[in-house]
Amino acid sequence: MNGIDWLAARIIDAANRDMAAGPTPQRFNPRPAGVIRDGSATQAVLDFLRLHPGRYFTHPQIVAATGRTEKACDWALLFLRAKNKVRAESADAARSHGYLRYSIAQEGEDASTK
Repeated sequence: MNGIDWLAARIIDAANRDMAAGPTPQRFNPRPAGVIRDGSATQAVLDFLRLHPGRYFTHPQIVAATGRTEKACDWALLFLRAKNKVRAESADAARSHGYLRYSIAQEGEDASTK
C-alpha cells in the first residue's frame, strides 16, 4: 500500500465515523442575536419611548432620561430602528438632517426616516 492509498483510506474512515455519529446537537446560546435583554440600554430606550407615545425626543434627551451612555443609546436606537420599533424623523428645517428625533413606532408602521 502506497502513501496515497493509505491517506485515502484514512479520509474514508473519518468520513464514515462522522456520518455514523449523526447530526450534532444544537448548543445553548445564552445571548442570541436580535433579542432585547432585560436591563440593557436597548430595553431602557424602548421603555422610555413607550412611556411617551406620540412624542419625539432628541438623542441627548434619551441619553439623559435613560441614564445610559451616548454610545449605548446610539446602538440601541440603531437596533430598534432596524426592528421597526422606533421611528426617526428630521428635527426641523433649520437644523441639519443629521439631527433626528425619535418616537415609538405604532404597530404595522414603517419606521424609516422621513
